[in-house]
Amino acid sequence: MQRIYAIALTAFREAIRDRILFAVLGLGVGLVSLGLGMGAVSYGEAVRILVDQGLLTLSVLANVVAIFLGANFLYKELELRTLYVLLARPIGRHEVVLGKFVGIMVTVAVFIALTATYLLALVTLSAAEESVQGVQRSQYALGVLMGLVHTRASRLGLLAALVAFGAATLFVPRVRRALTLGAVLPVSLALFAAVGFVAHLVTPVEAGYVLYACGLVLAEVSITAAFAMLFSSFSTPFVTGIMSVGAFAIARSTWIMQHARSRSIPASVKQLLEGLAKLLPNLHLFVPSRPQLIPDDPSRLPITYVLQSGLYAGLYATVLLVLASALFRRRDLV
Repeated sequence: MQRIYAIALTAFREAIRDRILFAVLGLGVGLVSLGLGMGAVSYGEAVRILVDQGLLTLSVLANVVAIFLGANFLYKELELRTLYVLLARPIGRHEVVLGKFVGIMVTVAVFIALTATYLLALVTLSAAEESVQGVQRSQYALGVLMGLVHTRASRLGLLAALVAFGAATLFVPRVRRALTLGAVLPVSLALFAAVGFVAHLVTPVEAGYVLYACGLVLAEVSITAAFAMLFSSFSTPFVTGIMSVGAFAIARSTWIMQHARSRSIPASVKQLLEGLAKLLPNLHLFVPSRPQLIPDDPSRLPITYVLQSGLYAGLYATVLLVLASALFRRRDLV
């Protein structure tokens, strides 16, 4: 486990050194903020539009990061000749694959936690103004803060100042050197939990929906990253990226393949689509409709669906990682 942790730490530091994490965080904040503007032109649906836009941003960018990092996990090691030094030590090739996968997942988890924290903060501010009940709950949860900032502009300005301050600290060399797995991940999760708790006091339904959806996004990314690791174990980064995007697009469409009822589709094509749907994972499970995560029936617990989907993702990712390790073990690195 120590060797796997060391490899995962190296992968995480590479993502920071290449500014990948910072770039997607900046893009994520911008796209989530776009949902705030989109919700402003609606009547009574601002929070829902903001949440949907934010979760779409999380899902797309998290999978893009997983594919990019997975496609380059072996290429850079070979280009810089560091893989030969690594394998000269008592480290198995399967440990390299698993360590890189863990590093990718931690990088994506940090991105999801920080972006979702910003999303929940915007959701809290929007819900505090959308209804009388939201105003009452926000006064209860943020009484002191709401008293200091009376207008919507001042609240958004305070939030923007906090985000800008966090971004500015990343330019300090000592802060960047301190960005390790043991520091970043706990802090990110703590921020996510704190803001999520306040959001749950103001708008419990939407806060719970964001929480469950973030878990599903992380589960989906585990499959996407495992696919990227599998393809990267025997191909170039460009080919890996193309195949990973293709596998992701097809896996997102397996539900459509299984339920295609058009008469214009030949029977042979339907059989092919059904075969692909059975072979590839059903990523449609990780983008459920709102009623599945916000059920009207109290006996239906959304956490049950999230845990079942997470178990499905874990089993599928395990199979892909086993195949990736087997292919990587047989690859000639000379």
